Amino acid sequence: MSNLPLVSIITPSYNQAQFLEETILSVLNQDYPNIEYLIYDGGSTDGAVDIIRKHTRDISFWESKPDEGQTHAINKGFRRAKGKYVGWLNSDDFLEPNILGYIVDAFENDPAIGTVCGKIYLVNAESKKIGKRFNYGEITAERLLNGGSQINQPGSFHRRELLEEYGNLDMSLNYVMDYELWIKLAKHSTVKQIDKFVANHRLHASSKTQSEFMNFIPEIKKVRKKYGGKRICGKAFHILRVELGYSRRKLIGF
Repeated sequence: MSNLPLVSIITPSYNQAQFLEETILSVLNQDYPNIEYLIYDGGSTDGAVDIIRKHTRDISFWESKPDEGQTHAINKGFRRAKGKYVGWLNSDDFLEPNILGYIVDAFENDPAIGTVCGKIYLVNAESKKIGKRFNYGEITAERLLNGGSQINQPGSFHRRELLEEYGNLDMSLNYVMDYELWIKLAKHSTVKQIDKFVANHRLHASSKTQSEFMNFIPEIKKVRKKYGGKRICGKAFHILRVELGYSRRKLIGF
């Protein structure tokens, strides 16, 4: 048994067989020797379960049964996870090779750090890199809330003790449950972005980010109200620009 800290990775899955094996292999092929991998499938009917079964020997726990959606699946993983550090990887995203050691080193070098994230690539349905995304400057709860910083969800990890103390994902949120969690955790710990590309976030026709983008806005507003976001700030202006752009496209039929 490795003396290195256990890292728990949770994958919520539902009918994404097209991408799931790449996600699974990106975890199983890491060179970090102490990983707990948990997969919560919501009852897929597209062959995803066959892919999971193919790798059963190397998966710590998996189940496939109807659930209450992505947020519920991740929370179930949080409750089961035993790792010192915990993160989730959606079933259409995938990690960069051999990155977990850098994540763990960042945590181990500074006990004040509660969340570690990194740079990410944006990829298309064929896994071709089409862009990059990373944070500029310090990541704080205030900057997350009012604009100026962000956390890239794929490849972000949290101390399990913080998750246990400050709660799981908000079940009333279907789109920005990660954003609410980051604000909550950043109020009680430091967030560090390492200077590495850690994961790949896939943009495709059926992803929430692409197909249901405007559904994010009401939830972002709800979270900002909950935590006292400023009415006049960069985040508020960005939301307004998005809403005005969407209204204009609807008006002209584009």
